[in-house]
Amino acid sequence: MALEENPARSGGGSRPDSPVVAGGPAAPGPPDHAGGPAGPPPGGARPVRPVRPEGAPGMGSIFVLAFLVILVPGLVAYSLLRWCGLAIGPAGLLGLLVIIVGLGFFPSVLQRLGWVRRRRGRPARNRRA
Repeated sequence: MALEENPARSGGGSRPDSPVVAGGPAAPGPPDHAGGPAGPPPGGARPVRPVRPEGAPGMGSIFVLAFLVILVPGLVAYSLLRWCGLAIGPAGLLGLLVIIVGLGFFPSVLQRLGWVRRRRGRPARNRRA
């Protein structure tokens, strides 16, 4: 902690016997509710995070699956088309098309693996004209 002299306390002069912590006095902390009930803060309950079941995939696993389903097939298609002699422009566009198709299939892959719940069907509404 850096200590400085406080010219305001000493009447404008500099006195070495009145050190002050740099940055001024500490701000008061939150009030202490020693006698209050333990639980969520007043004004509303905290949001509850869903608990992942044991062995469920994490964000890293989903990211790796996305890499394998979306990016790898596009790069493989591009590389094969270039190796076959197709120019860089058409090969790049076809590789990009494969990536876009992979983006479309990725949610269904997650559902088939059971990593994401299926959407519930919406109940039919009566629309009156």
